[in-house]
Amino acid sequence: MNATKALTSLALLTIPTVGFMARGDSVSFKPEEGTTVEKTLSIESSFYMDDLSIVFDGGEVSPDMMGGSMDEALIVNVTLGVTDEYLSSRTGAIGSLLRTYDEMAFEAGGESSAETQDAFNTMEGLTVKFVWDAEGEDFVKSFHESEGEDEWLENLDPDMDLLQLLPSDEVSVGDSWEARGEGLLTVFSPGGMLASGSEQETNPEAEELVELAKEQMGSQLESMLEEFAIKCTYTGTQTEGDKELGAIEIEFSGDAEIDLSELILSAIELNAERMGGVEADLSAVVSLELEGTGLLLWDMKAGHIHSFSMKYEIIAGMDLEGDVDAMGENHTFEVAVEVSGEVDMSLETGGDEEDEGDDE
Repeated sequence: MNATKALTSLALLTIPTVGFMARGDSVSFKPEEGTTVEKTLSIESSFYMDDLSIVFDGGEVSPDMMGGSMDEALIVNVTLGVTDEYLSSRTGAIGSLLRTYDEMAFEAGGESSAETQDAFNTMEGLTVKFVWDAEGEDFVKSFHESEGEDEWLENLDPDMDLLQLLPSDEVSVGDSWEARGEGLLTVFSPGGMLASGSEQETNPEAEELVELAKEQMGSQLESMLEEFAIKCTYTGTQTEGDKELGAIEIEFSGDAEIDLSELILSAIELNAERMGGVEADLSAVVSLELEGTGLLLWDMKAGHIHSFSMKYEIIAGMDLEGDVDAMGENHTFEVAVEVSGEVDMSLETGGDEEDEGDDE
C-alpha cells in the first residue's frame, strides 16, 4: 500500500506539472489564404562626401576641378505602397502572392534641389503574381490582369514581411538567434528592386556591361552575405488595439570589400574603340561598413508583419589607382573617396482582411 500511495502521489504531482510546462511563443508566417494587407514602405537616406583625394600624373588635383565638391547632402527618398493578397503559403514562407503596386515615389538630388523621378512610377497600378516553383527553387513572376515589360519583374521579390528575421522555432523572452544568407537583401530592400521605366534607348555596350556586373559581382555578393549576420532578440509581446504583437529587436555591425577592378576594365574594353583605343591597368576596391538597429513587430494571430523600423549608418570608401594609355599618351592616377550616409526605413501595414468572396 505504501508503494501504491507513493506512486499515486508522484502521479498527482507530475500531471499538473506537464500541463503547466512553459511553452515558447510562435512568431511564424501563417496568414489565412485570401488575406489582403496594405503595406507602405518608406526609405529616407542622406549621404555626405567626407573626403576626396585625386592625384593625376603625380600632382594633386583640386576636387572642385573635377566637380567633386559636395556642399550639401545627397538625399535619396523612396515611398512604395502596395496591396498584398496571400494566396497560399508553405512552411514559414510564401507559396503564392498577388501584389498590386498602388503608389510609387522616388526623389533624389541635393537637399535644396531634389527632384521626383517619374521614370520610377512604371509599376504603379500594375499587379504581379508570385508563385513558388519547388523544382526550380525560385519564384515564377508574371503580370496579373495587367501588362508590363518582363525585365521589370527580374529583381522583384515577394517578401515584404521580413521573413528572414523570424526564428526557426518557438521562442521565449530573451532568446536570440542570427539571420544570415542571401535573404538578408530583403531586409534592406523589402520587395526587391524596382526597375526604372525610362524609355531612353540603351546601347549594346551598356547592356553587356550590366550582364558583366551581374556575373562578376554575384559571387562577391554571395560571399559578403554568408559572412554578414543580423542578431535578432525576442523581447515578448505587446498589445495594440485588439492585436497581440510579437517584438523582435535587431542589431548588426559588419564590414566588407568589393573588388570592382575587372568590371571597370571590362567597361574600358567595351568602349575602347569609340575612345580611340585605350589600354589600362588598374585596381579598384570599395570598402563598406554598416551598423544599425531595428524593430520588427509581428501580428501573432494574423501570422504576418505588422510593422518594421530600422536605422543604420553606412561608410563607403573607394581606392582607385592605375595607369592608362590613350591616344598615344600615358597617365597615372590615384583616387580616394569616402562617403558616409544615414538611412531611416519604416514599413507600416493598413488593411488586414480575409477574402469574403460574395458574402458582401
